[in-house]
Amino acid sequence: MDIVNYEVFYEARYEYEDVVTTNDNTLKIVPYDGDNQVVIEEKVETEPAGYVTKYRDILGNNVYRVKIIEPHYSMVIRSTSKVRVKVLDFIDCELPCIVHEPMFTDSTKLINVEYFKPIADKIYNGSKTLDEVLHKVVSFVNGKVTYREGVTNVDTPAHKSFEIGLGVCQDIAQITIGILRAMGFPARYVMGVVHDNPRTTHAWIEVKTPSGWIPIDPTRKRFYSEIKYIKFAIGRDYYDASPIVGTFVSKGRG
Repeated sequence: MDIVNYEVFYEARYEYEDVVTTNDNTLKIVPYDGDNQVVIEEKVETEPAGYVTKYRDILGNNVYRVKIIEPHYSMVIRSTSKVRVKVLDFIDCELPCIVHEPMFTDSTKLINVEYFKPIADKIYNGSKTLDEVLHKVVSFVNGKVTYREGVTNVDTPAHKSFEIGLGVCQDIAQITIGILRAMGFPARYVMGVVHDNPRTTHAWIEVKTPSGWIPIDPTRKRFYSEIKYIKFAIGRDYYDASPIVGTFVSKGRG
């Protein structure tokens, strides 16, 4: 088991047409503290400065809420963190080898598990091991969905992006989750940053196995210990793990 130490920097900038009098944002922009990660240090700040509170949500995500009441035409949100990541080894097993985790096997607003059941059955049949079926699912999704920005949005359900055949990492992750849940495997959505040349946040998945929550990146076709990413948040779908959700008061647009 490898252990990697990271220093993580995140920044988002916003410009507004007119003065903003109130800006209220919920942030998941520091590393997840649990499972294979240990947060050593973290700091969240904004320009202008605001009132900051921190809490853990029901899934264990570190959440910051920042409310800015100073009038402003632009805003910067940033975080700096130090985190230790344990790279978990995958231990294969003969099917079915299902671990029960009800929260991550059901449908959500963005993932209709029942829709993917016929697809899941076809892929699962004939498979002998967990490793085999996981590779089959990722290969199938990549054969059906092409990465393309600007076609879907954060509210596009997984079955819609699958029917379109186009989408980004969020869509590809949620389609993969839908198929795996339809097979009975607990699977969860993960948002964070990659360890090699990170440019923005990325979405991948984790599957619950007898050896724990194991990462798979269906967009990049990476598996298990190849993935040394830093996760910021986990969720049942994108809605649980979006990095920034906010509202502002202004006569203009953002």
